[in-house]
Amino acid sequence: MKVFLCIFGDFYVAIPMNSVLSLALHDENSLQNVSAMTHNEGIFYRENGNIFVALPKLFNLPPENIRHNIVLKDPDAKGDETSENKTVLFIPEVECETDIPDDKIFPIPKALSSTRFSLMFSGIQFNSRQAVSDAGSGLVLMMDSEKLIQTAQKETPL
Repeated sequence: MKVFLCIFGDFYVAIPMNSVLSLALHDENSLQNVSAMTHNEGIFYRENGNIFVALPKLFNLPPENIRHNIVLKDPDAKGDETSENKTVLFIPEVECETDIPDDKIFPIPKALSSTRFSLMFSGIQFNSRQAVSDAGSGLVLMMDSEKLIQTAQKETPL
């Protein structure tokens, strides 16, 4: 599976490329949304029909780590990619793109199934240093974009 890898301290988050509509540098417009999220102490924030997700906040990292924005494809859009209602991820810098074989991705351990954390990730890969720098432990969390969008829509009232 082709993914974008983002480093979060000692581990990576893999965002499947087939769930990404666009990738952009973090800019002044998105900075206002991060400010609102920080003020509200939330991971999710809704404004103008869009939902913003600050992944660094999920891992207790400061918002200064945010370098890119990723707009996710909405699985319910049925081909309508011009819709105003987008889910935007604020993430650290995309380190690289790589291919992770499906047989190298394992289910999230059941011990984590009751945490909010498990709602956003579909799998885990241990000790992966292929195609990435030597920073981090090599632990890779595979994002489940559909679950993330569903969770964000439930947790952010209209």
